[in-house]
Amino acid sequence: MPELTIVAIPCRDDYVWRLSSEKVPHLTLMYLGEVDEEDTDQIEGFLEHVVDTTMCPFGLEVDHRGELGPKNADVLFFKEYCVETLEEVRSYFMTDEHIYRAYNATEQFDGWIPHLTMGYPESPAREDTREYPGTRWVNFDTVALWTEDYSGYEYRLDYPYEGQIYMSDDTDSLTHYGIRGMKWGIRRSKKQLDASTDHQVAETARAKARKGGVRTLSNGELKTLVDRMNLEQQYARVVPPSTGARFTRAGGKFAGEVLVNVGKQQATKIVNDQATRLVASAFKK
Repeated sequence: MPELTIVAIPCRDDYVWRLSSEKVPHLTLMYLGEVDEEDTDQIEGFLEHVVDTTMCPFGLEVDHRGELGPKNADVLFFKEYCVETLEEVRSYFMTDEHIYRAYNATEQFDGWIPHLTMGYPESPAREDTREYPGTRWVNFDTVALWTEDYSGYEYRLDYPYEGQIYMSDDTDSLTHYGIRGMKWGIRRSKKQLDASTDHQVAETARAKARKGGVRTLSNGELKTLVDRMNLEQQYARVVPPSTGARFTRAGGKFAGEVLVNVGKQQATKIVNDQATRLVASAFKK
């Protein structure tokens, strides 16, 4: 019988691929152990349904890079609020009887610690030599059900409409997604209305800051960008996303709403942190 593992895989253009020495960088969501063919088929169908109806690409904020386990693995640990979100994702997965049965029949480590392995002492990962060292954010766009070493069924996560943009940890680029094909079919996109002038102005400022840093923005541009992102966060908190990002099945609440909007929160944090550093530098001078 195959050993099943549910994992999340970073976007192929995420900076972590350049640093990790692993064949496929991944975040293990659940280890299910040996599962018979019939249950495996049922789990595949459940994950297909979840990906097709609820999940979308998401990002997690990195807390720090350190060592884990007796093999001294070089790993990225995530912020506490991200851990809580992932626990809710796992809780929803456990509402499937086949996943629940397999998970509880397999010996598990005490206290699940979500992490992304970068390398091991015998195969060390690369050091981050960027201007601001340290990976602060990892974007994920694939969920996989691995039945053996680094291979199995992969489910691409798609946005529910065209034109979605989110920030990459690589400070030189923005990542833009349109309609993506899926292993189990193609999600039909909703017709999207034209972006407002205010949105376009804010996006222009965002792209300018990503390319040349916050120092390239005027006070007016910086204020416009920060105000826009703050308003979007407030809207996201009071209006549920139209993607059906909340699960309604008994047994767990899925944090899709958090995953959809967490990139916007990180964008605001990056801009504000950079602005704070500039102000502090000015006072020193």
